[in-house]
Amino acid sequence: MQIRYNGEWITLDNSELSSLLISKGLLEKSGIAVAINNQVIPKSEWESTHLQINDEILIITAAAGG
Repeated sequence: MQIRYNGEWITLDNSELSSLLISKGLLEKSGIAVAINNQVIPKSEWESTHLQINDEILIITAAAGG
């Protein structure tokens, strides 16, 4: 299945958002915001959210500093 992840097309083996986050090392990281097709997904829903073909996923990581 193909999705757009932070502007790049990638292929996934399954449709679970949590699997994508695990593969990127982000599931347990704090300071992460996830949006699918411009809709923010609360962290409490990451484990139960399934992706669809051609979804656009934007993941933003908070950075310290000014």
